[in-house]
Amino acid sequence: MKSYRVLLLLLGVLIMLLPSSPIHGIDCVFRNPLIAQGQDPSVVFQDGFYYLVQSNAGRLTIARSETLTGLRDAGPVPVFTPPAGQPYSYDMWAPELFYHDGEWYIYVAATSAPGANATHRMFVLQADTADPQGTWTMRGKVYDPSDDRWAIDGAVFEYNDQLYMVWSGWPGERGDFPQNLYIAAMSDPLTLSSKRVLLSEPTESWERSVAAIQEGPEAFIHDGQLSIVYSADASWTTAYKLGLLRLVGDDPLDPGSWEKIGPVFSGYTGEGGSVYGVGHNSTPVPSPDGSESWLIYHTKTIASDGWGDRAIAMQRFIWNPDGTPDFGQPLPLSTPQALPAGEACGLVAAMDNLLIADSASPVQGTIQLDSAFVDTGASWVNTLGSYTVAAEVSLDSLSAPAGILSQDGGISSNFALEYTGEAFAFTLFDAFGRAPVRAVAAFRPEVGRWYHLAGVRDASTGAFALYVDGQLQAGAAFDEYWNAAGHTIIGAERAGSRRVNPLSGMVRNIQLFNGALTEIEVARLFEAGSAR
Repeated sequence: MKSYRVLLLLLGVLIMLLPSSPIHGIDCVFRNPLIAQGQDPSVVFQDGFYYLVQSNAGRLTIARSETLTGLRDAGPVPVFTPPAGQPYSYDMWAPELFYHDGEWYIYVAATSAPGANATHRMFVLQADTADPQGTWTMRGKVYDPSDDRWAIDGAVFEYNDQLYMVWSGWPGERGDFPQNLYIAAMSDPLTLSSKRVLLSEPTESWERSVAAIQEGPEAFIHDGQLSIVYSADASWTTAYKLGLLRLVGDDPLDPGSWEKIGPVFSGYTGEGGSVYGVGHNSTPVPSPDGSESWLIYHTKTIASDGWGDRAIAMQRFIWNPDGTPDFGQPLPLSTPQALPAGEACGLVAAMDNLLIADSASPVQGTIQLDSAFVDTGASWVNTLGSYTVAAEVSLDSLSAPAGILSQDGGISSNFALEYTGEAFAFTLFDAFGRAPVRAVAAFRPEVGRWYHLAGVRDASTGAFALYVDGQLQAGAAFDEYWNAAGHTIIGAERAGSRRVNPLSGMVRNIQLFNGALTEIEVARLFEAGSAR
């Protein structure tokens, strides 16, 4: 089957990609996980982009996105692979991204040999350019030469014009537990300027039910109030949770200036599901419009011990009157949440008056397809959230199934607005293309007649529906959600890694929305199209 890629021309024919067009009645939601396999997230929002650093397969990577939920599909770019024979060559743990005075830094714990945990120390890299996805230079170890001890999970913050580093360390030269929190002042982002100070010890029962651990400290600063949010107990178990240190005095280097509060975010099992081992979060992250604060953290996905099941999730939180964060209760991964404020809700892509590259006779205002399909080159629909897809179609033949609008996953389409061979349908598939669930129209279409089709997926309820010419035809429910990050396809579907169900006919007036349109909104779409 031949593929045409859409040629974008502004010569009387046009493709419009719209960042946002709010429509009343749309409820835009997403579902976790943000990253299906990941841990120890560090996210920085800078100059309109979100940057996520991770340690993957012995190297550091950074992903970039204009939206928080977009980090899910943002390809991680390798930025540093350590050479062999160095004190930082192995076991890079919990990289921390930091932006200060126009410069980018990554703080990471690493060892001199595989599995040599006792040699873990903190190291710092500095970006060579203003682009954090560019090249980096290792600047060396961050430590006090007179007191060189085990250190992991270092994070740097600025408070009252002074830089500080906080990290997790051992009280002696060697040993696994307890892991305490330490703090030191810095003269610059590369250099400690004071001795390490014991900030906190895991003395509470909720910090030591499995192992006496405090780690992953992160600074939360709001309205002048400094808090350190940290992870407590054993990271490989369901007992992992968050605690908080609130600065109640004037000097962050004075242990007596801090008050311990906790736990402030921990797992549970209830009617809505189970949450396991929430911990090691990022610093607070704003929504794209700056009106909301979001917690980015990792969580276990199964109840058994181990580190292999960790996923990165996100959840909105609020601030208490005293300036400390109020995280509430962690939500099960399947729980629909409202999109971060400022992310596109409503019309996100519209295509009309199209010219297909290499097509011998493109039709003004339509896509003429015959044993071909159009690969839009973009993933327009967030299949983990609510969405609406609509198009006008005219069939040349009723003899075979035909895909009208779909979106690729790995080996299968996630959804398809289609003709089944008998009727129009809106179909959802599992990740392997099996067990399709359909909302099917109650009539057989006519050849050569234009129909307006709309498929609506409501992630809040699991329901989806098919509309034809503004009228509800059928509805169904499908509780499986999976991230189909492939391209949106016009005129075909995907099954078993093959392109199937080519459309013979014409398509026009394609519109895709973040959010589930109401029945009234769908009717308005049809009326607007019929008036053209």
